[in-house]
Amino acid sequence: MLAETLFATTVERARSDVRRYCLYRATMSQGFIAPVIIEYVRHRGLSYSAIGLLTALFTLTTLLGEVPAGYLGDRLGRRSMLVAGSALTIVAMLTFGVSRTFAGFLAAYVVWAVGIVLRSGVAAAWLYDTLTRAGEGDAFTVVQGRAKALELAVSAVTALLGAWMATKNWLYPFVGNAGLYLCSIVAVFGLSTSGGGRSDAETFTPVDALPVVREFLSIPGLRSFVVYSGLFTAYLGLVATFTQPIATGIGIDISQLGWLYAGFSLVSAVVTFFSGAIERIVGIRWWFLSAPLCVGVLFVVAPSSPLVALFALFACRVARNVSKPLREQYLNAHADSIGRATILSTVGMISMAFMIGFRALGGLIANVTSPITMIVITNVAMLVGLWLLVVVESPVPKDVVPSAGSGDGAGTEAG
Repeated sequence: MLAETLFATTVERARSDVRRYCLYRATMSQGFIAPVIIEYVRHRGLSYSAIGLLTALFTLTTLLGEVPAGYLGDRLGRRSMLVAGSALTIVAMLTFGVSRTFAGFLAAYVVWAVGIVLRSGVAAAWLYDTLTRAGEGDAFTVVQGRAKALELAVSAVTALLGAWMATKNWLYPFVGNAGLYLCSIVAVFGLSTSGGGRSDAETFTPVDALPVVREFLSIPGLRSFVVYSGLFTAYLGLVATFTQPIATGIGIDISQLGWLYAGFSLVSAVVTFFSGAIERIVGIRWWFLSAPLCVGVLFVVAPSSPLVALFALFACRVARNVSKPLREQYLNAHADSIGRATILSTVGMISMAFMIGFRALGGLIANVTSPITMIVITNVAMLVGLWLLVVVESPVPKDVVPSAGSGDGAGTEAG
């Protein structure tokens, strides 16, 4: 009887935490700055190659910080890391607003990157632990998808506001986003402390972290999936970086970017809300095999028609937002609670390594050709790389079974 009462209390606490987590995700929207940030940097006189270099250095900072941040999340507690991440992001937004030079923007990007890594793998690890304690680990994709959908809905509204605010003063969208991140700090304080036994976390040292990551990446199905999804994620990130110059290049006025980004967010919100159904009907394996091909084909023919290019941009946003919870579900299901944030951050680091190359090279190619031509060229490189990976070692092979429903599992292979 006592055991049943304790379990019921745990379930109710987990559901309350899920509601608060959704509120936290809603306040993590970048909607105010999303439609204008690249155009703002260009307005300050920076070239495409300078923008490519800035975003590559931003990604490099993220790469170098991912694993230490994940380890700190496992060691010190995930809630405190989320607060620190939001605080640094507020500093970055205000720095963006007052910057006028490459050095100023570089400082803003670096601080922003550190803020992101402090919460990237930590937030997903916290959610999965919370659900697992309540015996609902297999609901991760559903919860994460709906939380992301709420974030995107907020992004749609704030994108319209941000674009309008930029017409009044370039500083206003950055102040608006800083205010939203301040609300995220308040939301984090409503979350329960990290999942995972505190006594275990206190004994989790860097020496322990290395074999955990090595063992995780030694499993063939997981190893190939990490590289495959990382390459695809990096390409989607490149497209997101150059969406604004691509959009203006096909005839969309700067004043219309707010509506475009609001459309991105609304369409993505609807599809992402059904991430759980996509996982159940399509499956993680077939999603990651088919989504890159669909996006790739669209971008190959994108230069032939502005309408196709616009559709490709929408497809890219949807693929990016749906892929994230599916990837996190698969990885979380094969990671132990202690070390989970470290593993997710390591996976993020691998994606960032690909993204550095894409963004640095992409900026140079865009300077010589055009943003849309650059996207086509890098798209071909992405498709070739994914095809080679499939030939060498199929990602998410059928004999590697996600154990989301079985609790807090480690990577296991079906015999």
